[in-house]
Amino acid sequence: MFDLKRLLLTGFLLTACGTSVPNQTIKLKVWGPQQEQNFLYGAAERYLAANPSFNIDFEIAAVSEVELKGFLTLDIPGGADVFSFLDDQLPGLVRAGGLARVQQFKQVVTERNIPWTVDVATFENELYAYPYTADNGVYMFYDKRYITAEEMTSLDTILEKAASLNTKINIDQMGGWGMTMWFIPENTLAWDGETQTITWNSQNGIEAAQAMMQYYATNLIIDTNALIPTLFLENNAGRLESGIIAAVSGYWQAPDITEILGEHMGTIKMPTYTNPVGETHQFGSMVGARLVGVNPFSNQPAQAHAFANWLTSEENQTIKAKELKIAPSNLASIDDPEIQQIGPIQALTAQGEFGLPQAKAVSSYFWIPADAFAKAIINEAKGIDAKVTTALNTAINAGQVDGNNPQAITLFKTEEKARQLQLSFAKIPAWLATLETSVQAVN
Repeated sequence: MFDLKRLLLTGFLLTACGTSVPNQTIKLKVWGPQQEQNFLYGAAERYLAANPSFNIDFEIAAVSEVELKGFLTLDIPGGADVFSFLDDQLPGLVRAGGLARVQQFKQVVTERNIPWTVDVATFENELYAYPYTADNGVYMFYDKRYITAEEMTSLDTILEKAASLNTKINIDQMGGWGMTMWFIPENTLAWDGETQTITWNSQNGIEAAQAMMQYYATNLIIDTNALIPTLFLENNAGRLESGIIAAVSGYWQAPDITEILGEHMGTIKMPTYTNPVGETHQFGSMVGARLVGVNPFSNQPAQAHAFANWLTSEENQTIKAKELKIAPSNLASIDDPEIQQIGPIQALTAQGEFGLPQAKAVSSYFWIPADAFAKAIINEAKGIDAKVTTALNTAINAGQVDGNNPQAITLFKTEEKARQLQLSFAKIPAWLATLETSVQAVN
């Protein structure tokens, strides 16, 4: 399953004590995702060029970061010396004996990265990995031909613009992952590796869920993430009524949306929304990092840590951000003027202020009940208009509403929709109670 590349420069090996052993070659196996193989190969070349006395044979192979934990734990001693992985895998890797502690470079790693990325690289007060990115999160994409950045700051103005243009927007709940944006950071959601804490079945949580239901009840929101590129493509064909003017997504769709919208693509942090009692809230979001770990069974621990530290340094995170448009965790890289001009990175960094690190928020028990809760809210919301239509027809047939009077029909529909929403709101506390009970089953 490996796409293996090897790189060897001759020279001298620097041993842990600082002496040199001529003509001795060491091997370092490095694993990273398929889409970053060229970057890793270039990084290895730069590392050897910067250290001409090192005699290292790099073996670079493609291993998915999503599958890293499962793959590595099949044979940890036979695994890579250095590898990248998703932050929520760190506790499992530590418990499986698959990560060496970061000791020599701990202070510099802590000082140079966004604090929350250091936090997710830490387990039981020990640093076990090197922050590599801060790119796993959501933000808004929009078509600048139809909506302005100022209008994009509020979900209310976004939907008003969509309605005026007879079009829609896209906010998918992404299996429960995206649904959390309505509740965090104001409602507690925390996971310490053993105990899941969630306090959504509260007044604040209920009002957040009511807001979610109320907005989806407009039927101006599509909830299918996979359709976003296709829907933006409709705009280019002049079919705005079957397209969208804005969408919530992340780095995984940035290349496709960029290709489709080109100079018309805008990106911005998540907007605010208004709950049913009139309070304005900023959308939060889950955030995640990718980390680089060192195998505790590495035959070359000093060189493995040295390379991991260098791979995740300002130099390489800056190069990676510019080449691959991946948001860095390195504070100096974030401040680079060129990186600040990269729209998706700028939007994600701004949204990060309102983010909650996924690795410290939820256990694996969260996703199924969260997805079920999100679907219950959305399905209930989308069914309200049909109930209003049924009630209107009944009222007209009963002579309670003049079917030839548009004003009377509009008034009835407005009042009936408000009534139906209140009936649907009454279901929310029980759904939240079920959600909390289900996700706390891990406790």
